[in-house]
Amino acid sequence: MSRKKMALFAAMVLMAVALSACSDGDAKGVDDEMMLEPILVDLTLSPDTIQVGETVAIQAKVTHGGAPVEDADKVEFEFAMQGGGLQVTVPVQHAGDGVYQMDKSFDRPGTYRVISHVTARGQHSMPLKELTVLTSDQ
Repeated sequence: MSRKKMALFAAMVLMAVALSACSDGDAKGVDDEMMLEPILVDLTLSPDTIQVGETVAIQAKVTHGGAPVEDADKVEFEFAMQGGGLQVTVPVQHAGDGVYQMDKSFDRPGTYRVISHVTARGQHSMPLKELTVLTSDQ
């Protein structure tokens, strides 16, 4: 075998090894076929309209392949006031059965975007909902 062919063969073997090392094989017991399925995040606000000082329950139900995800790497809720101003990201605790939730109140009226940032099984999902916060005299 010529030196050029040997060098080309060695380069191809190294590339194959490098590419196989890039796969997320240790995704917490998830097989390769299941990795092709996306994580699903059902974001809910209850209620979706509140008054200043009232509390809204915010919940992200995370599933993968129809099963609850109990071991998400990271779950955060981002709150951004429409038109600028307030923007904050808060880590969220796991409540069980694939549900990550928190209660939050707001001290300023306006329309807020609530975005859940979920990282699990080598994937990231960012569903968005809107929350209306009214002044107490409305």
